[in-house]
Order: sequence, then structure tokens, then C-alpha cells
Amino acid sequence: MSKIRTAVVGLNMGLEHAHAYKLAERSELRWVVDLDEERAAKVAEELGCSYTTDWTSILDDVDAVSLCTPHHLHAPQALQAIAAGKHVLLEKPLANSEQDCMNVIRAAEAKNVTLMLAFVVRFLPAIRKLKEAVDSGQYGRPVSAQGWVEAYLNPVPGTWFASKEKLGGGVLFSHGCHYIDILLYLLGEPARVSHFGTRVGTEWMEGEGTSHGIIEFKSGALAHLVSSWGMKYKKTPAKFQLHMTEGMLELDNSMWKVLAVSKSGTETLYERPKEYPVRPGQNVLFEIEHFLESIATGRRPETDGHEILKSHRTIWAMYASLGVPVNL
Repeated sequence: MSKIRTAVVGLNMGLEHAHAYKLAERSELRWVVDLDEERAAKVAEELGCSYTTDWTSILDDVDAVSLCTPHHLHAPQALQAIAAGKHVLLEKPLANSEQDCMNVIRAAEAKNVTLMLAFVVRFLPAIRKLKEAVDSGQYGRPVSAQGWVEAYLNPVPGTWFASKEKLGGGVLFSHGCHYIDILLYLLGEPARVSHFGTRVGTEWMEGEGTSHGIIEFKSGALAHLVSSWGMKYKKTPAKFQLHMTEGMLELDNSMWKVLAVSKSGTETLYERPKEYPVRPGQNVLFEIEHFLESIATGRRPETDGHEILKSHRTIWAMYASLGVPVNL
């Protein structure tokens, strides 16, 4: 099969995409693009590809593009790439409004190109094992899930990251969206949600820098997610704990190990294999390979626009709740 000609636009998170495309057998990495020309040139030299600061100039030379740019640019850039007939892997979020999301989804469907969201966490092997364990019934039914996404960002006032409009909200929409997606992936359809957010400790942000969100699922299970960019000191017990009727499942903070606790004792269900190299691009290689396979086979990506809208709509309902439970 011929290689899929790829490009990466934006070399922050896009740097991982670029390394993953270089590793992926189906890909021929042709271009890296960044407004910082010196940075783009350095990455291009390292990965053996071309570089530019103008992403629109390369569209005729690629089949697929990763857009890893600020959130408010996702919709207009995705629409432009799709109009040119290119397959698009779009960093989260899909767009900052539901209308923009639907515009992008419909454009991709009309052009018959692959549109996939780069929800990298969904494709990690430990998450797949966690899903398998939940669905197996071996540990009973889900009762309660807790997630901790805690970090500290140095204040960057005046940047797009501080702008609620450009960011699409606050930490929950920008970062917590990965983990809302995982909760829906593991526990099913939400019924009611509620949310509290604060700027204390992250006053440089216009949106919330710390978020507490609650979801009641149609199954009756409950989930609580803490997301923060304002925690200088942290010692979380895990990334996720899922309490089941017959046990407890835990994903550790590295997101490479899954434990099960039950009447049989504690068992390691998954741990990073020794053969997995520690190298740039490795963590996103799983989603990159899924994207390339979707292009090659014409199959719908697991994280297409319609799938990702579920998590976006859940977060928008959380924001609308203002602490009062909202029916979905």
C-alpha cells in the first residue's frame, strides 16, 4: 500500500504527532509547520522532512494533516483543510461551539474525508484494558468512579490560553475533556450532570482553573472528576478509581498500569510491556495508527466528530448547570 503523505501544523502538542507519524509505517511525514520558523526548521531537520510557517501552502502536497493549533482556530482551519479534500486529525476540542462542531462534521461527511479527534487517552493500552475489565462483568457493575487530573501551569496572562473565548471555557473543556470522554467510554450514557469551577490560584485565566464535575449515569453509577491547572503540590492516589459491586479497578497516574482489587486479592491486569520503547511520539502512536488505518480502510474512526460531541455536550451542560443538576 502506498504511504499516506502527512503534515503536522503546530509544534506544541503537534511535536508528539510529528514523531509518531515518523514512526508509523503507513505514514510519509512530509511537512511540519509552526509560526516559529526556527523551531519548525529544527524539528524538520531532526525528522527528515520539510518545514514552513504557512500551512495553507502545503495542502497540495499532503493527503492528511494533524491540526494542533489553539482551540479557536480548529473550526476554520479544519474547514479549510476539508475543503481541500484532506483527511484531518484534530487536536481536542473539535471546536468551541456546537454549531462550529456540526459545521466541521458535516463538511467532512460531504467531502467524504476522514475526520478524527486526537483524544489520545482513549487509545492507550491501559485504558483499553480498563474498558475490557469493566465490560467483562467479572467485577460486577460500576457504582462510583473518581478521577484526578491535577497539574500546575505557570501564569501566562495575555496569551490565548488565558482567554475563555479562545480556550472554549476553562480547564474542564481544555484538559478535562479527555477524561470526561473516558468516563463516558467506560460507564455509558449520562443522565444528569453538575459542575463547580473556580479561578482561585489561576486568576490569570478567564475561565475556571480548577473544576469539580459530577455525572450521574443512566445505569445509576456516579462519577466525580477533579481537573486543575492550579495545584502546585499534589499526591493523587491514581488517575482513576472505579468502584464496582464486586471489586475496584485502578488506573495509576502514569496511565500504564491497571490494578484490580477483589475478594481474590490484588491483581495487575496490565502493565507497560518492557518492549514498549520510551521515545518521543510513543504515547500518541496508538491514535496516529488508528487515524491512518481509518484513512486506508475507509472505516469510521472511533473518535469521530459524532462520538466526541458526546463529551463536549456533557461539558457544556456542566457549565450551564452552575452547580445545579442538569438533566440530559
